[in-house]
Amino acid sequence: MLCVYGVVRASHPGVVTTGVQAGPTTLVVHDDVAAIVSEVGGDLLARRRDVDAHLTVLEHALAAGDVLPFRFGTVVDDEAAMRTVLKRSATHFRELLDRLGGRVQMTVKAVRDDDAAVRTVVASDDQLRRHVGRWRGSADWSDRVALGEEVSAAVDQLSNRDAQRMLDRIAQLAELVEADAVLPPVVASVALLMDPDRLSELDAAVAQLHDELGSRLQIEYAGPMPAYSFVA
Repeated sequence: MLCVYGVVRASHPGVVTTGVQAGPTTLVVHDDVAAIVSEVGGDLLARRRDVDAHLTVLEHALAAGDVLPFRFGTVVDDEAAMRTVLKRSATHFRELLDRLGGRVQMTVKAVRDDDAAVRTVVASDDQLRRHVGRWRGSADWSDRVALGEEVSAAVDQLSNRDAQRMLDRIAQLAELVEADAVLPPVVASVALLMDPDRLSELDAAVAQLHDELGSRLQIEYAGPMPAYSFVA
């Protein structure tokens, strides 16, 4: 059985690092496309070392050329089955390689500090601050529920504004943007398809966002990586 890491052009040199289950990687070629694979035994389990090995293979592949990353756990029976996949989807793979070629993915994720967000909305809204002062020590359950709902709504509005501010700042630098659906405390999670020549601009934009919003948001910034979010 073969573990499949990704699809590349047939001219890709391949990678020399070992893959899942410490197996050496090879290329299976069909015409002008190829797949990076390695032999594995038994079912693939999402063990940390094997997931890391999968990602490492893809990082090495990206460093050597364009790659369409496959999810961990993708397997085929043998080289003949892999060539069948390549033959059946060759046109699609070529189109994706042309569209994504020379590009990398960067990800930006913002996670809210709830306490800091509450302090921000209370400090910036005179009416809400008065309500907090009036109801904070109230023994009336309905007053406390009403206060909680008002503060929660204000925090959600702040988070929506922060997410839009972040997206407005970084989306203009990307060629494609994929925004994931999120749940609190995550405010935004965005994948950006980037021209490597513009990464310094993105670095500066993320640094500025951190300076402006870092008191209430933890901003996680990762990449360059293969275009996981843009391969469909």
